[in-house]
Amino acid sequence: MQLSEPATSVSPPRPLSAAGRGVVASAHAAASAAGRTMLERGGNAMDAAIAMAAALGVAQPMMSGLGGDSFILWYDAATGRITSINGAGPAPAAAADDPARPLPMRGLGSASVPGAVDAMCLAYDRHASGRLSFGELLAPAIELAERGCETPHFCARFFALNEALLAADPGARQALLIDGRVPREGESLRQPDLARTLERLATRGRDDFYGAGLGARLVELSRQTGGPFRESDFDGVFAEAAAPIQVPYGDGWVLSNPPVAQGTVLLQALGILDRLNLPADDGALRAHCMIEALKHAFADRNDFLGDPRFTENPLPQLLAAPRLDRIAAAIDRSRAATALPRARWSLGSGDTTCFVAADARGNVASYITSISTPFGAGVVVPGTGVLLNNRAGRGFSPDVHSPNHLAPGKRTMSTLHVYMALDSQRRLVMAGGTAGGDGQPQWNLQILDAVLNRGLSLRQAVDQPRWELFPGSDPAHLAHPYEIRVDRRLDATLVDRLRALGHTISDKSLGMLGAAQVLGIAPSGGFVAAADPRADGAAYAVG
Repeated sequence: MQLSEPATSVSPPRPLSAAGRGVVASAHAAASAAGRTMLERGGNAMDAAIAMAAALGVAQPMMSGLGGDSFILWYDAATGRITSINGAGPAPAAAADDPARPLPMRGLGSASVPGAVDAMCLAYDRHASGRLSFGELLAPAIELAERGCETPHFCARFFALNEALLAADPGARQALLIDGRVPREGESLRQPDLARTLERLATRGRDDFYGAGLGARLVELSRQTGGPFRESDFDGVFAEAAAPIQVPYGDGWVLSNPPVAQGTVLLQALGILDRLNLPADDGALRAHCMIEALKHAFADRNDFLGDPRFTENPLPQLLAAPRLDRIAAAIDRSRAATALPRARWSLGSGDTTCFVAADARGNVASYITSISTPFGAGVVVPGTGVLLNNRAGRGFSPDVHSPNHLAPGKRTMSTLHVYMALDSQRRLVMAGGTAGGDGQPQWNLQILDAVLNRGLSLRQAVDQPRWELFPGSDPAHLAHPYEIRVDRRLDATLVDRLRALGHTISDKSLGMLGAAQVLGIAPSGGFVAAADPRADGAAYAVG
């Protein structure tokens, strides 16, 4: 399978599509430029991805950074092997002293141990080219933090919405505000403390970051403020390499990250849809069946999935062909299911940042990194510039019977995942991911369907209006346990048909959520990449 060449735009302010022997795409132009620089210097796709990960933590502090977590898929062109890297850190042990008490959604008590740096270092050790030092990969991020990074429209919007959160924390006030206020669109934000932390990471490495660096400062902050972090929370290794999970799809396969990532949701939904033989030109029926498939996939996540170190995840059974056959056969094409499928706990909305890179040798990295909700915990560790995640506070289920219930040292299920699609010869077709909490598997599903089934180009698939299934506003109103939030650009006839099929259409618009980044194989050879216009991103090519 090959993809269409990207559609051209008339004088775009930044390139949203690119084609070449190597490509990069991210949600911020400065980060994409960092990745392109690494490819130009002879680095491979992982070199480019690591540089983009570091730069995005500076350029998009509301989305990601050294205080977050990451998941990666790596396609090795020489072997055809795909590897998943899980970089999620555990909840601090003291946070689970009273597991019946819910964790706060913000503040130091909402944070898990950051896994992003461990993931970055593991990815560098295993998959980088070896031509560029770790310090060279972090250099663009260091320069952005030291000299300042301009605040584009997408970032300024998030800053404005979260000014009170940042002003409430002394570290965040010092690191992320300008004269006591958030940076406005077009203003440059300097982060000198973060620059020094990145320099220290570049020279002293991973163990220092979790030891005498951020780890020690975070323990001290906890001691001063009654927070949950202790020295023992930073012992051990947080990132791990594993085999990806996969499902047959069409005449190929789609792969994603295993738990604690939620790639299973995407793969289950794809496996169900693959059995329905839906007409390509009936958008409303396709959307209806996607929604019904996702209801089952989310319910299975809630019932069965958790940290593999604590619970046995029945992935072979959940993705088994007979089970997918049964679910597909039970979907009513003429009516939305209103019976509540088991647990309706949700990981909710969230924001993160995803990016992709491919090099001239054919290697591909699909990489996602996050601090969970915008600006995470709202806490910057003093003197480091590092903004902490709120993954623990947001992610664990309050249900004591859930496999995702809080326990000491446990990693919460994460919304994060990326994907790769392969053809019948197991050659790469496309790779990507998106921001958006529980919207991630839904928007990834819509993009994959658009390209693999409906023949859209990457550019068209990324630009298309989207919808999102989410829990209804009234938990007791079991007749309508779900609502559908739609992009206002979505065809009105399609929306009316969904409503006629029994779906509750929310009056809340999707807005700018879901910044997807994708790449694929171009017919002319090499790669084509597309960046989402919903964010401040860009796609660049090399060669």
